[in-house]
Amino acid sequence: MTTLILTEKPSVAVDFSKALGVRTKRDGYFEGNDTLICWAVGHLVELFAPEDYSPSFKKWSLDTLPILPEPFKYKPIKKSGKQLSVIKKLLKTPGLSRVIIATDAGREGEVIARTILLQAGFTDKGRIMRFWTSQALTPAVVRSTLNKLKPITDYDRLWRAGYYRQVADWMVGMNGTRALTVRLGDLYSVGRVQTAVLALLVQRRRERENFKPEPYLLIKVHFQNEKGTWIGTWFKGKETRLFDLETARALVERLTGDNAPGTVLSAEKEKKSEPPPFLFSLTDLQQEANKRFGFPAKKTLSVAQGLYQDKKCLSYPRTDSRVLGTQNLDMVKKLVEKLAPSAPALFEGVDHGRISLSNKRVFNDAKLTDHHALIPLKNLPPSASADEAKIFELVLRRFAAAFHPNCHYENTKIVTGFSQETFQTTGKIILSPGWRAAWPVKAKKEEEAHIPPLAKGDPAHKQKVAPEKKETTPPPAYTDALILKEMTNPGRYVSEKAMKDLFRGEIGIGTQSTRAQILEILITREYAKREGKTLNATDKGCYLVEMLQKTAVSKVLTSPEETARWEMSLNRIALGENDGSNDTFLAAIKGFVEKSMEELKTLAMEGKAPASRKKTGEVVGRCPACGGEVIEAYKNYTCTCGFTIWKKMAGKTLTPNMVGHLLRTKKSGPYNGFLSKKKKRFSAAIVLVQKEGTWQTTFDFDSKPKKSGKKNDGPVPWASERPASESNQAQPPAPRTPRPDAPQKPLPPCPACGGTIIEGKRGFGCANWPADKGGCRFVIWKTLFGRELTRTQLISLLSMKPTRPCNLTRPDGQPVKTRIRLTNTPQGWVAMADPDEQGYHHFQAVACSHG
Repeated sequence: MTTLILTEKPSVAVDFSKALGVRTKRDGYFEGNDTLICWAVGHLVELFAPEDYSPSFKKWSLDTLPILPEPFKYKPIKKSGKQLSVIKKLLKTPGLSRVIIATDAGREGEVIARTILLQAGFTDKGRIMRFWTSQALTPAVVRSTLNKLKPITDYDRLWRAGYYRQVADWMVGMNGTRALTVRLGDLYSVGRVQTAVLALLVQRRRERENFKPEPYLLIKVHFQNEKGTWIGTWFKGKETRLFDLETARALVERLTGDNAPGTVLSAEKEKKSEPPPFLFSLTDLQQEANKRFGFPAKKTLSVAQGLYQDKKCLSYPRTDSRVLGTQNLDMVKKLVEKLAPSAPALFEGVDHGRISLSNKRVFNDAKLTDHHALIPLKNLPPSASADEAKIFELVLRRFAAAFHPNCHYENTKIVTGFSQETFQTTGKIILSPGWRAAWPVKAKKEEEAHIPPLAKGDPAHKQKVAPEKKETTPPPAYTDALILKEMTNPGRYVSEKAMKDLFRGEIGIGTQSTRAQILEILITREYAKREGKTLNATDKGCYLVEMLQKTAVSKVLTSPEETARWEMSLNRIALGENDGSNDTFLAAIKGFVEKSMEELKTLAMEGKAPASRKKTGEVVGRCPACGGEVIEAYKNYTCTCGFTIWKKMAGKTLTPNMVGHLLRTKKSGPYNGFLSKKKKRFSAAIVLVQKEGTWQTTFDFDSKPKKSGKKNDGPVPWASERPASESNQAQPPAPRTPRPDAPQKPLPPCPACGGTIIEGKRGFGCANWPADKGGCRFVIWKTLFGRELTRTQLISLLSMKPTRPCNLTRPDGQPVKTRIRLTNTPQGWVAMADPDEQGYHHFQAVACSHG
């Protein structure tokens, strides 16, 4: 009797194989102990495209709308067809007694599994069981959960909710996009989520454009007595700003002329504590990385995914949880023990009593979703990039901070009476930083203000009156961080109390894993553009939203509130609530699409729709087939005769300049950055060749960038190489030449083998580098962390002493003052830069070895 376990990702299949001792790896699955463990690679099937149902839908036409298939069908995704075939074959294994679905514990994981089983024709629910946990998949968790399997029918509600979401998005997107594109003569895509998010960007752009600054006055008075000085700001009720400037000026004159002493009317002090921040969800991490480093949401996800998938040092990043499961307590204890030696400044303040199940801010099964919070799993390897180091450090700091004591502080509020007016002074004193030692927080003005120990009734003598003229400011332009915050908690856009309460919970716009993708789609569609850190709606985006908002039916697409209402209905279905949602949700969506199509087919379009840059008909060259003009279109470069060059070629986007050169000379490049089917980067030139009467683009691998013909005049063959971690920095200046009469202190021996250190072009390496002398690969590069090493610093490093504090240059060009030290790690010798004064690491370690 054989059991088949289906996971969502290869890495999860590895976790199961380790836990169950299933060690034999086949092509696409593990086998052993009467157990087969196979995996999906995310979604392996997708919904039919319209033309898959009927050739008549291939041409975009208003006459064929709305397209509402019955039933909806799935087809294999081409790029993952091989793995789907493996799973289909395994499902036909003789003697297969049961199938265990072990995809992610959520709606999306359920859809992935069910669609695979449907595509394979495996419908025997009596043989299908569900593995369900959001805990980290340690061997103990895997084995214990396998003893608690549940019938697959217990999760039909999740399958229905996921299926309805897919189908609803398909109906809205396919029909709305076709209708508007045909009507407007350019690609105008719409979607249940993307159009609602675009509406937020459009609203913010209009708010900023229509904003008119209004001047006002802040009136501050400097007071003093024998206890010290303080500054009070005028207030009346809740208002601190005076918009009536004439009244404000008269008040300033009266205060200036009044020399009678005032009185401290009240002096309140209140001690408070603030718990550590929650662990990171993906959206939280994306917001933080955008605020600190300016990373777009997509980049943060990509870097975190690499740290999870390639470096194996972060947990699964696509999570909306901020907590861990109770079964992960022992794992956390081991992680703290493993990570602390390499980051003592972060972990020395950890309260080990908080690493317990009583700490519900960290260990809380009730708030656990598909995956647990994002945490570090091991130390960052030296091969990591600067961006990877930044993201890893954020996660590491947040993890360490979660187990620190509360931050204790004291709030002070002084109210001073003077000249029949009241003035307030606030301050905040950090008594015990607690978690702030691991997660520094930028001090606010009230934390920096010094307030003397005043008491009620103390005199207050005016020193001076200091009015400050200011203007109201528009709402801030959206950044990735701000728009992600709105998507996560769009409560301010709704009016009903029930909706506001729900938005404070789990319902938002989009999901953790799709929000970054939504922003990139808006940019790709030219609905939005990035300008520095900000995201702004374009004219095209504004036209679409404002046109839809004038309609009676289709305006629903521009409403974050209505988008979330749909999500609420799906959530009720997923929870199994018997409120009629199962029967009415799809019917309501179909009804909306039918009415929307009737409306959009006849809607009077006001004004001219802004032309997409990609549809402006820019000529990039002459067609090799007919001599006509090759024009840039949305996804390709094309001629009216049918000649086409696709913009995407092996994962790389071909620019108009690249294609123009290709059309002129039949060869362009070589270029870096192409991606093979095995996901490996390669370089090649692109050539135009004629085969069997048709022109095709292909690669020329013989074209390589020319190498310098100069001989290496350094003493060792590796002297001209540069460490990978420094490849994004400018070439270092030529080494300084000492004066002939200046005696030099001899260099200490090689710390790796005791050999003599000699100077090369790019570094100082061991003379024992030849194989017959031991093959020592030790080297210290002349330029480290954006700084050319002095001989004194080199001697300190070779003597295993840290350098004196010196100015280093971060990859973004900002200076940092810290020390450099040489360290022998299990991975080899590395040069490291110490944290700055606030405890932040700005540089990744540089390997002290050559190839």
